Amino acid sequence: MPFLIVEREEVLVAGLAVRSPKRALGKARDRSLDKTWSTLLAQNVDRPLASAYIDHAPEIRSYYTQIVGYECSAIDQVARGHVVSRLPAGTYAKFSTVGTFPDLFDALWGEIAEAEESKRIVRSFTGDFEYYPHAFGIDLYVAIVPAAAGWVLQ
Repeated sequence: MPFLIVEREEVLVAGLAVRSPKRALGKARDRSLDKTWSTLLAQNVDRPLASAYIDHAPEIRSYYTQIVGYECSAIDQVARGHVVSRLPAGTYAKFSTVGTFPDLFDALWGEIAEAEESKRIVRSFTGDFEYYPHAFGIDLYVAIVPAAAGWVLQ
């Protein structure tokens, strides 16, 4: 699966926080995460759905906290009771696909792992996020160390 190297502005993702168990992303289903998504979707959010990975834990090469929610452009768009995370402006590898959940999610994280192992990307772990353009699609942005030789920014 091809990916693009893109420069992104700061992104705000608001919603419900869920603490991840000590597992690598994309490796195991997480009941707490599934329950959090169900709770959020029942709230009839009227903004583009998104999820942010924050609070990097180097010992498990993953994140401890995930914000399940929506993208917003200002703090005043955050619903009462929701938290907000700021993902910094920077260079990201953008992986996109369409299909059915959870298969497309698992496939994307497999592609990210392969891109890392083959040294096509070097992750910076400053915050990754998912954006859901529609019910069957996902754009997954992985923060990377900028400007390796031969990269073309889109």
